[in-house]
Amino acid sequence: MENVVIDTASCAAVSIAPGPMGEPASLAGDMTPSPALWRHARPSRWNPWLIGVAGFTGLWQWLGLGWALRHWGDTAAWSLLPVLLLTPMHWGLIHESIHGQLRLKPRANERAGRVLALLLGLPFEIMRFGHLLHHRFTRQPYDRPDISALPADATMAARARRWLGYQLRLLGGMWLAEVFAPLIAWVPARHLPELAARTLGTDPQDADVRRRVVMFAADPVRRRRIRRDFALLVVLAIAALWAYGAWWPVFAATFVARGVWLSIADNLPHYGVSMDEPARARNFRACVPVRALLLNQHLHRVHHLYPTAPWHLLPAIDAAQPPGAPAIPYWRGALRQFGGPLPASSLMDHAERVS
Repeated sequence: MENVVIDTASCAAVSIAPGPMGEPASLAGDMTPSPALWRHARPSRWNPWLIGVAGFTGLWQWLGLGWALRHWGDTAAWSLLPVLLLTPMHWGLIHESIHGQLRLKPRANERAGRVLALLLGLPFEIMRFGHLLHHRFTRQPYDRPDISALPADATMAARARRWLGYQLRLLGGMWLAEVFAPLIAWVPARHLPELAARTLGTDPQDADVRRRVVMFAADPVRRRRIRRDFALLVVLAIAALWAYGAWWPVFAATFVARGVWLSIADNLPHYGVSMDEPARARNFRACVPVRALLLNQHLHRVHHLYPTAPWHLLPAIDAAQPPGAPAIPYWRGALRQFGGPLPASSLMDHAERVS
């Protein structure tokens, strides 16, 4: 049986064989597919254990550490190190759920993803929709946070504002936008088109994106789910503040630190990617421990070519692909983003840039 994923960006069930989803049609033949490696794949047998670890560290961050700090003092703060280090894995498990590969049964898959998202302070319903939309419309105008649309003769003040806004996005701004995104569920439906245009821009290429966002945000069932999850998050935050007591700044700092990492990692594999690069994403090099923490998301191009392939098969699929351009280390990919937004000319064909 073929893998099937519910594409909430288009509200349709999509079969993922033989052509990869989330890749522009013109790029479908750029790399040799390896369907035998993933077509009948099941979620990794390690997933239940990883869910347990991520769930425990999440609960420790929200409630357990507060109790420990009140009893043992600042020595207990050292237990935050594994919590912070496991942030990429925690997000990676949510990501597997979004693509239907965290648990075998769809209902269990969604429930696990929703709980893990709650422990990371993220709205699962919105994250799932936004991520699948990103796969469908990769590097379209709304999906280019690294590209500056300022004209060549823009003033120094305008350039400085754009640079500062971009840096703030990297340093937690993207995560903050996601944390408060559930407030859209209280916006009257008649105001959603205007809000979508103001948030996503008015580029004609993004007309379909804006339409889908409005349909999603106006859906009564999804609005109820978003409100419910946000209410649970508020209750959990109140419980955490009570558990931490006078130590509440530690909780806030940990919460923000995890959000900063999520913001840095968000556009990392697409930074400076041109429109003609395969899957409009890049792979990176990483040592074995980092690969484990990332759940192989350093192979992001492979993921975009085969979005329903589970994380444990990405290296095998990558090995079956024709060799591409040399990959840079993952940490270097993260740091180079701080060079600032790029000009629109960086989107031109890679071959043209090289020539």
